[in-house]
Amino acid sequence: MKINIFKSIAVFLLTAIILIILTILFDLSGYDSSYINRNSLTFSSNNLNIQEVRKFLKYYNNFNHEIKLKISKDYRENWKPEEPLSRLDLPEKKIIPKKIDNFLPGRKINEIEKNLSHWPRSHEGFSSMRFSSLDLINKKNIGKLELAWTFNSKDGRKGIQANPVVYDGLVYLPTPGNHIVCLDGTNGKEIWRYKVKRGYNAAKRGLLIWKNKKNNIFRLYFTNDDQLISLNAKTGKLIKTFGKNGIINIGSSPIPPVVIDNQLIVATFRPSIEVYDVETGKLYWKYYLRESSKGIFGEGDFKGGNPWGGISADIKNGIVFLATGNPRPVFVGSMRPGKNLYANSVIAFDVRNKKKLWHFQETCHDIWNLDIPSPPILTTINIHGKRIDVVVAVTKLGNTIILDRYSGEPIFDYEMKRAPVSRLPGEKTCAYQPSLKLPEPFARNEFKIKDITNLNKSSREHILSIVKNSNYGFFATHEPNKDTIQYGNSGGAQWTGASVDPYKNTMFVTSNNIPFRVRVGAYNNKSKFKFIDKKEEPLRDLEGFPGAKPPWGTLTAINLNTGKIIWQIPLGHYESLKSKGIITGTENFGGATATKGGLVFAAGTLDKLIRAFDSDSGKELWSYKLPFVGSAPPTSFKINGEQYIVIPASGGITLKMYYGDLIEQGDAVVAFKIKD
Repeated sequence: MKINIFKSIAVFLLTAIILIILTILFDLSGYDSSYINRNSLTFSSNNLNIQEVRKFLKYYNNFNHEIKLKISKDYRENWKPEEPLSRLDLPEKKIIPKKIDNFLPGRKINEIEKNLSHWPRSHEGFSSMRFSSLDLINKKNIGKLELAWTFNSKDGRKGIQANPVVYDGLVYLPTPGNHIVCLDGTNGKEIWRYKVKRGYNAAKRGLLIWKNKKNNIFRLYFTNDDQLISLNAKTGKLIKTFGKNGIINIGSSPIPPVVIDNQLIVATFRPSIEVYDVETGKLYWKYYLRESSKGIFGEGDFKGGNPWGGISADIKNGIVFLATGNPRPVFVGSMRPGKNLYANSVIAFDVRNKKKLWHFQETCHDIWNLDIPSPPILTTINIHGKRIDVVVAVTKLGNTIILDRYSGEPIFDYEMKRAPVSRLPGEKTCAYQPSLKLPEPFARNEFKIKDITNLNKSSREHILSIVKNSNYGFFATHEPNKDTIQYGNSGGAQWTGASVDPYKNTMFVTSNNIPFRVRVGAYNNKSKFKFIDKKEEPLRDLEGFPGAKPPWGTLTAINLNTGKIIWQIPLGHYESLKSKGIITGTENFGGATATKGGLVFAAGTLDKLIRAFDSDSGKELWSYKLPFVGSAPPTSFKINGEQYIVIPASGGITLKMYYGDLIEQGDAVVAFKIKD
């Protein structure tokens, strides 16, 4: 019997060696040597260059896994479920202490970005504060805010998720038909449009306007899946001297680039940071966003963890900041052991010295779909009697992570709680997960019995019957063919992120409290140890409303100096419930934009309204019903002495996915100004 086992092992090893050599040779034909930190002999499904080889490696990993289960007792032992009580000897809490000294001097008020007449990059500028220093529209005259113009692209119906950019009175944004359009900011008339030749994700999450100081040419940059495109912003024509006729090939990316020292920097799904010459598109170098792998098929590699949420830049210090997504498979992590760095993280990278400065991971070994979904925000706060430069990230857990911009240390005690072990064989969860007290969470992050809907008795009993047969609670782990009830999938903050008033050090964030039912199941009938994602759907009551108590959508103001919530209000309403005097808020994917006029504009709710709130109190001061649900954050700009608010109103992709016929998709862009 032992001889047969040794023969099997020998055959397996020989086969593996031959396959590895073939893989290396085959993939070298497409090898990219421009990475400054990737070992050329490190291969995985994530960094191989040829699709066929990636598929081969997937089959190899599955084959490797099944063989080990059959012939290795130690491997099988490792795949046994963890003992539920194995962590009881660990302390219940763990704290990363807040930073209290050794701060570098923070920016002065007069150094804050002032967009005034311009809004050169989606989310306002390289800091991603999404704040307007204009105050021509303010609390005193908001009642006079009226429709200025509406633009319909007439080329399709699809949710537009890009915050418009504005320069010299011209408004730029993508359309449902995969065009880029330039509009006259005073009347919404189309000046030019550029048809992207392929794909359907042109400028999916935004654009960038950059001025060439040598020849005064304004360039518009945006991604189109795996392309980075440069147009003349005045004419809409491709910049022929950029890349190959205005286009360079990059790793897939939905987000706009940043510029530091004439270097054009984009974050991609490889995952990587890629750096190009801003004028010619010449590639300088790439950096692979993974920890070092161990061996040829190392644990440092896994799928996902991509920087799709966004990128921001400290131009003065030459640092870019990225937010990264969750690893995949989403709910099963047994085949991606370890912490899965640098997924679910904020990362600071020194572009001038080509090195990672620091990273901060929120959720360790994520199996709950808790990516950090929006651009890190660069601002300055007042604490410990000092002005401190910080980076702020809002998350799907409803957390506000505030870190020292240069060291990555938390500004408030980062409290963590002992987490449960996994119920799946082979799954090793992290011992601790975040349980923040400050800054105060702005959304629910742990489903509890007390959360069950109280709208009516029958709906409560229906939800209770589901919950009784499900797992739930603090970072509840998944069990085969049994639901886990959790927030986070559409909960907390989403890709729209937050807006920060740098003068008052107040952050405004839209968020959701929507419970989901998640389920995993066996990979196939033969394997006892391998599982895959099976189900992910909202938990709804008998009338189709969310299965948790309201509010289901909120707008929250947080004092970044103290971490305390200033105010929180429901955002949006259902007409059928409002008529009964019940304001619940609704799931929303629009985002807020604050202004120096003491206002916060927010949309994205199921009721199609765009609203203006008093930034000091949260009181609603104005509203207007859009033709379709607002699908991206508003932009503010000034032309000829008048301030405008413009917003894409196209229905929204995510809301359409979950609410079906309740959401009509469209093609509108709507602008407002004060009418005398």
